[in-house]
Amino acid sequence: MFETKINKFIMKNVCIIITSLIFFFSCNVDYKLSTEFRTPTKLVSPEFIKLDVKSQELIVFSWSGGGASDGSYVSYEVLFDKKGGDFSSPLAKLQSTYGTDENIKIEHKILNRIAGKAGILAEEAGEIVWTVTASKGGIISPSDITKTIEIERPTGIDPPENLYLLGNATENGGSEGLQFRLAEEGLFIIYTKINNAGNLRLKSEKDGNNEDGINYYVSGDLLKEGNGDFAIEPSDDKIYRITVDFNTLSMTAEKIGEVRAIWGATFGAIGILEYTENGIFKADNCLIEFISPDRLHTNPPSWLGWVENRYYFIANVDGTDICWGRINGISSESPIGNESLSFYQLGEFVWDQWEHLWKMSGSLDETRATIIINTNKNNLKVHEFTNVVPM
Repeated sequence: MFETKINKFIMKNVCIIITSLIFFFSCNVDYKLSTEFRTPTKLVSPEFIKLDVKSQELIVFSWSGGGASDGSYVSYEVLFDKKGGDFSSPLAKLQSTYGTDENIKIEHKILNRIAGKAGILAEEAGEIVWTVTASKGGIISPSDITKTIEIERPTGIDPPENLYLLGNATENGGSEGLQFRLAEEGLFIIYTKINNAGNLRLKSEKDGNNEDGINYYVSGDLLKEGNGDFAIEPSDDKIYRITVDFNTLSMTAEKIGEVRAIWGATFGAIGILEYTENGIFKADNCLIEFISPDRLHTNPPSWLGWVENRYYFIANVDGTDICWGRINGISSESPIGNESLSFYQLGEFVWDQWEHLWKMSGSLDETRATIIINTNKNNLKVHEFTNVVPM
């Protein structure tokens, strides 16, 4: 009896001590997130930049004096404007390195684009201004200092709103222009077949006879404005991806070989897509069966304990296999049918087995379908499944 009372006494006092400690520490720890931060007080950049759009050099803009009161991260954004501008409608907004570093490294061609927006003509010099905004916890604060830099632009051509490929060597024999996709400002891409050793030319209008359109051509490796033709070696078994870059005044022509839709888990081909016309690759009557441990004929890996429906595309570009996959990481859920067109947009990446995959819609399991890649649908490079029928 006496020992029982002693044990109860000890237990009671231990509980009191523990409760007191919890109360003490909870009262002395402030869990409130501090949103206090400072904006930069010093900006550093070159006084003068002579641009060379072919240069691989990165131009560094940096700053100091910013930071968070609690020592945590602050996000920075760099704003550019024309001389005399107040940044209310900036020419460009660019995130700092990693979003939080106190610097940004910018390519010559990007600065050339910004300078053009500022009204600085090719082969002329002019000034632009830049500043930095800092943000933390949803609060955005602009720096009250700006810096001016003088930029000399190289020889250049103002990019058109649209670009078309014409000439008797095109896949339609030049009956009308084939439209490029505008991949980014000043950068145009088209997937097409070159039928013969005839001539090609570029134009800002679909109708080659339209005198209002601007003509372009390639001389050597330099893009020029004016009347002129150029040639690309025809290929019987390859399609070309032609990239015209008005930022660097260059054109490249890459050969596209086999294009495959494959399962990420097994690399098994779902379909081999053949080029048809107008930038479209297609595989008809593809057998689609999700990979499952209880479907031995789907060759499930020994480690697989669930149903696998993740897929992407592999394209051979100039002899190298490249992943054509999902731009925004990996699809976490299977689509249900109300996704925007951009959900099916294809980006280009170095292949990694478990990156840039989509999950396939559950309605496609145990069906046959046509798989299509359209390289210019509403100015996007996308894929789709059509003509779906049960197995």
